Amino acid sequence: MANPWFRLYSEFAHDPKIQMLPEAMQRRYVMLMCLRCSEVLETLHETEIAFQLRLSTGELDETKQLFISKNFIDEHWNLLNWDKRQFVSDSSTMRVARHRNKKKQVSNADETLQKRPSNAIDTDTDTEQIQKRTTSVATPIGVSDSVWQEFKSLRKAKKAPISQRAVDAISNEAKKINWTLEKALEECVVRGWQAFKADWVVKPNPADIVRLTVAPSNEPDPALEKIKADDKKAVPPSLEILAKMAHLRRNA
Repeated sequence: MANPWFRLYSEFAHDPKIQMLPEAMQRRYVMLMCLRCSEVLETLHETEIAFQLRLSTGELDETKQLFISKNFIDEHWNLLNWDKRQFVSDSSTMRVARHRNKKKQVSNADETLQKRPSNAIDTDTDTEQIQKRTTSVATPIGVSDSVWQEFKSLRKAKKAPISQRAVDAISNEAKKINWTLEKALEECVVRGWQAFKADWVVKPNPADIVRLTVAPSNEPDPALEKIKADDKKAVPPSLEILAKMAHLRRNA
């Protein structure tokens, strides 16, 4: 394939795990995906990867450790979940071969070749993805209709249709911190999250922490008390000193 391409989903723009990374790290992650798409990543030595990413050895090691901790890659720089998100049908070579084979079969049967719709489903994997997106999910038990409708609107705005699998994942995360599913969904609506992780609540994003101003206590201020004490100890100047000061001012 002369100019290969890969799928980069819209969730990249609002996935907390991605967006909490510095912009430089986000770029490096995309560059790794480009190398994987070109089918050269697995053939490169670490020094070659460093060159491709324009990084020093130290920067590459820092990047590797961070991406491993985020479950983006393994120790050998293999991108995790790559095959899960990239479809076989994305390969133009396979699409062309499939089209030629179908055309040959139709020709042998003396049937009219039908034009393939532009939105045709390429593979079973694609079909499963479409079905997951179009399946209607009923209001979960224990969740009020108002909360459910607000969460559905949030997912729709983020172009992330609701699936039962997504709801179950949120429910399982909520149970880790003894939350109900409704409370987790309310938290998602308030914070604008399309998904929910227990860690996001237990270990909140520093950007979400609001600095509070502590009200002054009833205890006296030590500095003010010292000033008052010094005033009491102060002795007024004598008449002789005042006379000398007046003389100096007249002769100034």
